[in-house]
Amino acid sequence: MRQFTWIMLVAGCLGLVGCDSEFANKLPGMNPWLDGNPGQFLSFSGNAEKGPVVMLNLLKFNETSLDGNGTGAEAYARYGELAGPFVEKHGGKLIWMGAATETLVGDIAYDWDMVLLVQWPARQNLLDLADDEDYKAISHHRTNGLERTMLIALDEQMSILNSN
Repeated sequence: MRQFTWIMLVAGCLGLVGCDSEFANKLPGMNPWLDGNPGQFLSFSGNAEKGPVVMLNLLKFNETSLDGNGTGAEAYARYGELAGPFVEKHGGKLIWMGAATETLVGDIAYDWDMVLLVQWPARQNLLDLADDEDYKAISHHRTNGLERTMLIALDEQMSILNSN
């Protein structure tokens, strides 16, 4: 987590909070399709106590796992099996999972293989998971399996007219 803290400090000093600048997406060792960018993390962590939140996870698997051990989907399945107890330990709950089978509207260049919805009591719970050293030890299966991902925070809204 020290690297994450350092990146967040630099991002804050450079005014990258909540941005999607090319610079933020090109920081050394950062892949925006797998790691996000510092501005996104600063914005998310700035709302750490806000909750509950449902995280929409869009997943595209590598054809072959980066470690050569099966397909990307198989590597992600290993990750899912190992990560489940950590998600639960930090208050997360898988509420829906399914295959992304067809794109009706949107750019077909960004097709997805799987969609997950994970509910958290607050954003801080997800941040705590990311900071868990034992979780970090198994997270390479995620990286080995994914070509790209999007994680989108969803806040419940009772009406489209209510912007709060």
